Amino acid sequence: MKTKTSKITYTGIFMALVTVGTIIHIAPSAHSGYTHFGDSMIYIASCVLPAPYALLASSAGAALADILTGAANWAIPTLIIKALNALPFIFIRIYLKKMNKDDKIISVYTILMLIPTSLVTIFGYLVAELIMYGTKFAFVSAFTTGWLQPTGSLIVFIIVGLALDKLNFKIKIQKAIGEK
Repeated sequence: MKTKTSKITYTGIFMALVTVGTIIHIAPSAHSGYTHFGDSMIYIASCVLPAPYALLASSAGAALADILTGAANWAIPTLIIKALNALPFIFIRIYLKKMNKDDKIISVYTILMLIPTSLVTIFGYLVAELIMYGTKFAFVSAFTTGWLQPTGSLIVFIIVGLALDKLNFKIKIQKAIGEK
């Protein structure tokens, strides 16, 4: 019972971090969205939480940010895209667990996962914009500012992840949720 409560608690904390990291943004983008660092919290959540909890924190936290910022029309695409953003980290975490190397947030493996997750962001929102706004707008948005979001988040992910690794954060979370 204690470990289930801990998993739910940490999921809520990460959901809040994703939401706040998304709401606090630095620059508008072409699709009247914005560049934020919420995705970095998605990557961290996906590196430390079990898969279903990471998916919930990632997708629901980001969709909630859309709703809270008055962009509710983006909530459903965001829900899907941010769940897909978590998957590369979830898959590599499964691999690292089998190799008994699942004790750090930042590794060569997690850094490599920044490539597919960035592509998911760029092309996921491209598809959403194609559906919502049409071809010309979607391609202009994707190739002018669409790359800013994942680039900013990957930098923050590496910096925050390295700092958390110095604190043995992942090991502490794993113990708290009953994974170690």
